[in-house]
Amino acid sequence: MALVDQPRSRILKRSRMKRKRQSKGPYVAVPKAITATPAWRTTSAEGRLLWIELRGWLRNDGLNNGKVCRSCRAAAKSLGFNKETIAHKFAELEHYGFLRKTSPGFLGADGRGIAAKYRFTDLAYGTHPPTRDFEKWDGELFAYTRRRDRRAKQNPVRARRTPRTGAPYLRMVPGKGSVCTSAPDIGTAAKCTAAPDISRLPLPRQGKQHCRVAQQPERQRKLEEPVRARPLLPV
Repeated sequence: MALVDQPRSRILKRSRMKRKRQSKGPYVAVPKAITATPAWRTTSAEGRLLWIELRGWLRNDGLNNGKVCRSCRAAAKSLGFNKETIAHKFAELEHYGFLRKTSPGFLGADGRGIAAKYRFTDLAYGTHPPTRDFEKWDGELFAYTRRRDRRAKQNPVRARRTPRTGAPYLRMVPGKGSVCTSAPDIGTAAKCTAAPDISRLPLPRQGKQHCRVAQQPERQRKLEEPVRARPLLPV
């Protein structure tokens, strides 16, 4: 009755004021329907933070659901965790049904890695309705297992350490301790020709060239001698 008694212009003015409410900035909404589930309460704190971080890259209309991607390195930098921890938490969110992988990660043609793409199960994916797999959790706790074993190296090097010479190859000096590795244990480079074996003269060629080279000093001596004046003959 109060709205009927008021003039129409005043009612329109109030409705416009409500529409012009200023937003407090972008935010990430966490539905209570998700936080109230046993799967969410069982998820670790790091996994929840990763879910919120990934949810921040979702559009307001949710049209990019299934194309949301975030690399482990970028997510670790944003949250302050190790990238190995982020990789474990991605697997944890998949285990509890909050995420599903739509495209695996791979190495691009330019040599840079492409992050995997995920979809949120509480939202529609294309023409498919939301599956809400976290509500179907069977109660099994998450235990991370490596998907593929690392290949063992033949000569492994300790992480974050410079390889050093082993103890059997160190030469000990009485009263001085260990010294540098001895010369027989160091691979020597290819030997070059010694200086006495290198000639400064050009190498002789085949045939008569050898004789010319041998007679060259004698010929040079004759050219350097002064020309003597010949005696005049009587007329």
